[in-house]
Amino acid sequence: MIEIKNIYLKIEDKEIFKNFSVKISKNEHVCFSGHSGKGKSTLLKIIQGYVIPQNGIIQIDGKILNPENVKSLRNLMSYIPQNVNLPVENLYELINFIGAKNYEEKIFNILEILKINKKEATKPFDQLSGGEKQRIIIAFCLSLNKQIILMDEPTSGLDNESSNIIIELVKNLKNNTIVSVSHNPLWWQSCDKIIEL
Repeated sequence: MIEIKNIYLKIEDKEIFKNFSVKISKNEHVCFSGHSGKGKSTLLKIIQGYVIPQNGIIQIDGKILNPENVKSLRNLMSYIPQNVNLPVENLYELINFIGAKNYEEKIFNILEILKINKKEATKPFDQLSGGEKQRIIIAFCLSLNKQIILMDEPTSGLDNESSNIIIELVKNLKNNTIVSVSHNPLWWQSCDKIIEL
């Protein structure tokens, strides 16, 4: 589903990747771990085509990522960032902004699993905690039925109870290729493979 072949990436004077390769099979969950500055979050941006290595090939769903197809390949993905900064004021605005009205029922169903009721979920984002916003974004992205889900430190703002609920939720996903970044040993329980960078 995702194959990265011999990429070389240097940003300013720092070499991030040198001849790095990885293959992620369809419906596999691979987690990248390692110390800060090793390129974990950058790797998620490379998969989305927002960071372009100086050398190497990125292949998504059998197609080599390039400027002509980058938008269509991004449509296969949903991305859950580590830091949630949204250009809208509440969940309803986000649903309208993305054009996800058809997924509204599923979003609220997942939020119930994540212990956030509809009243809480639709408050202005500036009235919610970081953990609440993170769970809302996770529910939103999981509801979109994208083939590829990219998750950057999905449990970073969550307590153990919320983390465990999300781990179980992700473990039960059967038709998604998941690429995550996490330092959390709890999160690793949801993964098929952990790659240390």
